[in-house]
Amino acid sequence: MRNRSVPGLVLVSVLCAGCGVQELPPQGVSSSTSDTKPVWQALGLDQSYAYLSEEDFMAHGQMLALPDGGTSLINLAEASPGGAFDPREAEQISPEKLGYDAEWFVERYPFYELDWDITGLRLKSLNPMADQYPWLIIINGGSVNFYDYLMAPINQPGWAQYLAQVMNVMIVTIPGNFRYGGWIEPPVDRQAAYLLDQELSDDEAKVRNSIFTNRLILEGLKRLILKHTDGEILIIGHSTSGELAFLAQEEPELRARLNGRFLGWGSGGPARIQGIREHKNPGHTNYSQGAFSLSEYPPVWQMSVRSAEEFVQSDYVGPLNPYVAEDLDYDAAALRWYEEEYVTHPWFKQPLQNLEHGARIDLKGKVELEIQQVLADVGNPWGIDIEDVAEDLYATHFVRMDGFQTMVWVVANYDRNHWLPEAPDESWEVFIADEFRQVLPDAEVRILVLDLLMTHVGNLELPKELAGVFVETVKWMTREVM
Repeated sequence: MRNRSVPGLVLVSVLCAGCGVQELPPQGVSSSTSDTKPVWQALGLDQSYAYLSEEDFMAHGQMLALPDGGTSLINLAEASPGGAFDPREAEQISPEKLGYDAEWFVERYPFYELDWDITGLRLKSLNPMADQYPWLIIINGGSVNFYDYLMAPINQPGWAQYLAQVMNVMIVTIPGNFRYGGWIEPPVDRQAAYLLDQELSDDEAKVRNSIFTNRLILEGLKRLILKHTDGEILIIGHSTSGELAFLAQEEPELRARLNGRFLGWGSGGPARIQGIREHKNPGHTNYSQGAFSLSEYPPVWQMSVRSAEEFVQSDYVGPLNPYVAEDLDYDAAALRWYEEEYVTHPWFKQPLQNLEHGARIDLKGKVELEIQQVLADVGNPWGIDIEDVAEDLYATHFVRMDGFQTMVWVVANYDRNHWLPEAPDESWEVFIADEFRQVLPDAEVRILVLDLLMTHVGNLELPKELAGVFVETVKWMTREVM
């Protein structure tokens, strides 16, 4: 196994440019009633970023437990080919066994003259205090779906199950990324399930891939939230879904329920900030999304396909990966992980997810021409108006940054797209937070760095402990109403 060790801190500490390291008093085991909770202390300091030590992080695993130890859903997964159990089966399990009432929703909605299906698995907590906190709306990034948050590798309980012991949760899968029974075809041959009850023609699939904008996803997300949750919300968009929380802030009905709060997990910021950084810090090495050459972007209708090798290349495999813990090296662990989730996960990604999440707004003209080309090639029997799509393209570059009062990014120390442990002041999240501080000088803007060898997919590595940290983070963010 390759040695990927990074120096860690024993105590919670806070760093900022020019201010050195400020150590906090030693902490005991975190509890929900203590006035010396490490997460609260770290977030309470108005500094550039704060580290939560590995010791304090791991202590949060003592805070949460599942009534049945997770066996009910584990049994479903183990009885289903490839682990792809039907989420509607979770509705039949007694809430007392789960600690929450599970309910599956499919919302079909029209956009760009076509219908789309977006799904949400709602976990309504049995905790009598849950309704005093915002709903946690978790949205997958590219090439995965709700399974990544409900279940951890080797069919173990996932992050959302632990969160739902305290708070209400809805796991949203973006249109196309879930299919009943999963996929058995090679990823290069898989088709996105934009409609769950229909197989699409190749022509229609190409068109849908080409117009899969964040605005389209946001419309479905909004319908799920407004119809199936009430009260305040926190939208946690992982990875390429990170911008959805900022787009939601521009929707009056969602803005009122966000109540000026943002919570990120590997989420980044509005894509517009990447352009700002390129001009402020030319040649920066972090977050190389904007550095891709034109030849590295496939046509907008052609899915990009994830592989096990990419897991390693993208630093998604680290020492906390459950398969690495079984004494596999990184390459073998990645392959085993990929094989175990081969059926449940789509392992494809629409190019627009990368394009709208990245800095290459200069490719907007290329994208428009490719959409026109595919519509002309198939004859456009749906009457899709290219002007409607063009108006929405790259909306992630035009969102407003004001309107927030409390913002927290939770970042894993080994998530190298978002954090550079060897040069933390150059990290992407630090730049984002500083830009928001300039726009919102009176807001609470915080970065909580988990100081252990956790990666971008830490919710799959230590889901129970991560849930405990997020519970305390949400409690800190809502402390004025508690």
